[in-house]
Amino acid sequence: MIIGLYKFIEKHNHPLATPKDRHLLRSHRDVREINATVLRSLSKVGVRTCDVFAYIVDQADDIENIEFSKRDAYNFINREKLLRIEASDASSLLKLFRGCRKSDPFFEWDAKFDEEQRLTNFLWVDGHCKVDYDAFGDVIIFDISYQMNTYNLACAPLIVVNNHKQNAFFWAAFLVDNRFF
Repeated sequence: MIIGLYKFIEKHNHPLATPKDRHLLRSHRDVREINATVLRSLSKVGVRTCDVFAYIVDQADDIENIEFSKRDAYNFINREKLLRIEASDASSLLKLFRGCRKSDPFFEWDAKFDEEQRLTNFLWVDGHCKVDYDAFGDVIIFDISYQMNTYNLACAPLIVVNNHKQNAFFWAAFLVDNRFF
């Protein structure tokens, strides 16, 4: 298939963004250091990102006066929290998983690390959960609607429904940005 240029119209074919809408353009969005400091500080003490963003908007008198979106704020906080995952936290978790594997031969786990060898995603399943899945795995629910934890990882349990219409836990994962392995 050959795709060619059939017609070129030099005149701009849509209205340009007004100064009022400039903050919506990706090329004009940036979390400046003063706002980064506020986002960092308030998230460290447990203030929710949406509340920090609302505070920044309120301080700027309007959303048009800040140069980043709410999504940009969430992405910024996510990157910051990932940087705070201590090596000792990841080591403790992996040590716990290795211990579980020794006491339960059917225990399995997996972990994913980023380019800088920081723990990003992990999941686990034990022998009891595997038995439940084999017996009742006809209906499976994968739910990633749980809120983020301290490290901004989403809890993602896999749940099966048994023959008594009860939920049975199969495995759980903690994911960055709801992305699986």
